[in-house]
Amino acid sequence: MEIVIATIADVDELTNVEVESKLRSFTDNEPVAIDYDTRYYRWNTYFNGQSPASAKQQRVVYKAIIDGKIVGYIAGHLTTRYEKDAEIQSFYILKEYQRKGIGAKLLTEFLGWLQTQRATSLCVGIDSTNPYQAFYLKQGAGYLNPQWMFWDDIEALQRKIMQD
Repeated sequence: MEIVIATIADVDELTNVEVESKLRSFTDNEPVAIDYDTRYYRWNTYFNGQSPASAKQQRVVYKAIIDGKIVGYIAGHLTTRYEKDAEIQSFYILKEYQRKGIGAKLLTEFLGWLQTQRATSLCVGIDSTNPYQAFYLKQGAGYLNPQWMFWDDIEALQRKIMQD
């Protein structure tokens, strides 16, 4: 497996990973959440620094590649949301590649980038019914509210991931 920075040239494949992940992992997707054209447009606005509104321009997307195919990614940026320094915008791994350590490796790469940006805190929005919040809880996340989780010490989070 290789983890590298994604570019706007990867928007089509990132969109496919997002939509496929949602279709195979969730049964109650809203149509807009799995509409290819909508997701593709959102990725373009993200790469062009036009979204989300609370995001600063500093952002990165890491992709995990196996056999020349993107199997997962993490996208994040510096933010002003909830008085945190950074935010995970999007984080998906294809169902058949989950529970193989790919998520931890992607998160580790992202945390390394955050440290170069001098970020110390991190938040992520996640539906309160999403079973994948267990991944964040395993990594020591707390709740800001039912839809947002956070870490106030990115270095401690990085150490925790390394220990697991």
